Amino acid sequence: MREHLVPVPEGYDDASQARIVYMAGQLDDQLRRLKESVEGLDAEALEWQIAPGRNTIGMLLAHIAVAEVWWLQAGARGIRERDDVNRIVKGVIGIRADEDGLPLPEDGGHPEALRGLGLPDYLAMIDRGRLATHVTLRGWTDADLDESFLLKGVRLTKGWILYHVLEHMVAHYGQILLLKELRP
Repeated sequence: MREHLVPVPEGYDDASQARIVYMAGQLDDQLRRLKESVEGLDAEALEWQIAPGRNTIGMLLAHIAVAEVWWLQAGARGIRERDDVNRIVKGVIGIRADEDGLPLPEDGGHPEALRGLGLPDYLAMIDRGRLATHVTLRGWTDADLDESFLLKGVRLTKGWILYHVLEHMVAHYGQILLLKELRP
């Protein structure tokens, strides 16, 4: 019998983190699915572009890692200074926030900082980011999800950030699937 279950990550408190545990489990399940979908891709496939100025699968994988770290390690902590954000992101995943190549200029190609990386390199970035996410989320309670703050004039909550990290990952996962299908 097949089962479809949301995995329960370890190290969380079900009593004070029920919502967080459920969202963290969703993040982990989507990551599992993403890894299965990109299995076997080589550097050429990861750097292929449908046209100049268009994303590559490698760029999208790096961007998933960058965005998750940016939102949960910097954004949710009120860190906005570019140098501080780049230091945090690089310290966690190994590249600066602006080295994923997004957004590309109209004639842009696969970014130099990612050139020649293999699938294990990209997945290691995401895994390091996810580990940092779990460390952060284990320190939050469900009540913290309602904590709000302003970012560029927009009121956000930690709950929205957690939701956005998931929907952002899933949107780019869809792009990755499409690029795999379009590649000759």
